[in-house]
Amino acid sequence: MGNRSLQQLVTMVLVISQMAPGASAAAGRVTMIDPGRADKPGFQVVIEQAGYYRLAGDLKVADANTTAIEINADNVTLDLNGHAIQGPARCQQLPAPCWPSGTGNGVHTVGHSGIAVKNGIIQGMGNYGVYLETNKASLDRVVLARNAHGGAVFFGGSISNSVAEANGGDGVFGVDLKVRSNVLRGNQMLGLAAYGNSTFSNNQFKGNNNNAAQTNLKPLAADRNVCNAAPCR
Repeated sequence: MGNRSLQQLVTMVLVISQMAPGASAAAGRVTMIDPGRADKPGFQVVIEQAGYYRLAGDLKVADANTTAIEINADNVTLDLNGHAIQGPARCQQLPAPCWPSGTGNGVHTVGHSGIAVKNGIIQGMGNYGVYLETNKASLDRVVLARNAHGGAVFFGGSISNSVAEANGGDGVFGVDLKVRSNVLRGNQMLGLAAYGNSTFSNNQFKGNNNNAAQTNLKPLAADRNVCNAAPCR
């Protein structure tokens, strides 16, 4: 997928983020994240307390084995604030592997609940754009593009109003997901690989998995999912 097409999708998602209700933090403390932070080796930013965090600028990750933001607390909202987490991986010639790949994720947490990520771009990470090993998470108005091993992995929660495009694995992978109103296209594997009690509706799939199956889920007509410009079957 060309840069112009990706930029159009980015613009669409970020415009929606400015218009959507609740895009601003509720009354209370907002902690700004300096994108120049380097909290510890392998992790640029480490969040240790519950709260509402807002990225103050684009966060650039120098190598494929560094995670941009590690969340070590419950009940954290991460507002990317229209900015990008930008890693070094490039996926310009799929289905060839993305390079360089590594262990670094855009946003990562294990064993914490109440995690929300919204309003921005996560691109070019060595591993996944988002890896949330939690049973309660939400992604909203996020662009996940050209991450080496896939766009998003999470176990329980929802993704909505988002884009997963040209990632080096599945666009979205997980268990017990609610997947609503997303664009999933040009990913090397499935646009959506979901298991357990997962549901999906009002999504657009195109060009994933070399134009073979777009998702492993069985669609229903009432769900209004579109695969390669036709109702998903």
